[in-house]
Amino acid sequence: MISFSTDMNPGKSSKSKKDKTVIAAALLAIIVVGTLVVFLTVTYYPDIIENLFKEEQAIESGDLADVHYIGRYASNNAIFDSSYEDPENKTGGTPLKIFVNLNRSELPPEGYEGYSSQVIDGLLEELVGLKEGVTTTIGPIPPEKAYGANKLKIGDIFSTSNLAMVLNQTVQVINFTDESISFKWIDMENFGKFTMPQLIIKDLLSTDINEMVIYPPPYYLWENSTEIINIADEIATAYTTPTKSENITEAIEGAQYGETAIFIFPDATTAVWNDTTITLTSSPEIGKNYTLTQDSPDGSIELIFTVENITNNTINISFAYEGEKSYEESIRTLEFNRTFTMPRMYNNIPAMYMYIFEEDIIKAGYSTHELAGEELIFEVTIEEIYKPS
Repeated sequence: MISFSTDMNPGKSSKSKKDKTVIAAALLAIIVVGTLVVFLTVTYYPDIIENLFKEEQAIESGDLADVHYIGRYASNNAIFDSSYEDPENKTGGTPLKIFVNLNRSELPPEGYEGYSSQVIDGLLEELVGLKEGVTTTIGPIPPEKAYGANKLKIGDIFSTSNLAMVLNQTVQVINFTDESISFKWIDMENFGKFTMPQLIIKDLLSTDINEMVIYPPPYYLWENSTEIINIADEIATAYTTPTKSENITEAIEGAQYGETAIFIFPDATTAVWNDTTITLTSSPEIGKNYTLTQDSPDGSIELIFTVENITNNTINISFAYEGEKSYEESIRTLEFNRTFTMPRMYNNIPAMYMYIFEEDIIKAGYSTHELAGEELIFEVTIEEIYKPS
């Protein structure tokens, strides 16, 4: 009996085996090459593997970030600032170190002292949610969330206690340049009784030291005892009525009138006055000690003053600090007028001192920043994110 094969194409079996051999060899080559690539990558380029499987981080409140930026005016797209040395080509420079936290009073965590949250609200808020490595555009940011909507100008009014220390005054800007600013004290008609300041700024660019800063007589020893009795265009006349003749201070206190220094003793200084003058006279006991506690950056400092000697006109006082003994001389009697001429003009305060008034200016709704009133755009690149533990 003749048998018949069921394979209708006897030559196919040989060819199929050959194809399978070729495919197997190709797969083996792929596996070998792939294994070699992984081996070389892990051995010589571990960062590639790390980044390959690294989960993209996004900024959360409380994180820290290194951010490159290019700041532009929204009005014309002109660059006003950048962290790049060459912003056109985005090269060089140093990323801005930002502590992403809208609570400005909170400090960055330990180890990140170089980071700060002192950037504009509109930028800080929009950083939240951005991922590491991303480049994006933030803005336009309105002036209210940038550097303020109202740039301070001549004619603007605000209140401050930093011109006649520490008398709260309403002042008007009468001159404002890149170099300096000048103010005028206004709204004085119903000022009421006040405590006379110890120091008054007058003209900080004057060559006459007596015109730069004024030291009034020690009217401030009597709180809320001074009032304005006359107002002229550039000056105001103040009049003081003492409220105590004895026990004027609670502790020993130094006072200055021009170049004259006098110590006020809590139990040994008396005041007498008439319609025109006030006279202070001190008669402490020789050898008596007085304690004065003063605040300092390192805490409270306690000074012990000792009355060393008294003459008809002077009192010699010593005090020890950090093991060294120092001596001071005070006059015994100081007479001064009950009236005092106060300036209404505070001229030529250098721009470097504008920070003294910054909080008061902001409270009044103004800004001294050169970018105040501008809408801004920031192109940012999140270089790196740090998540403190």
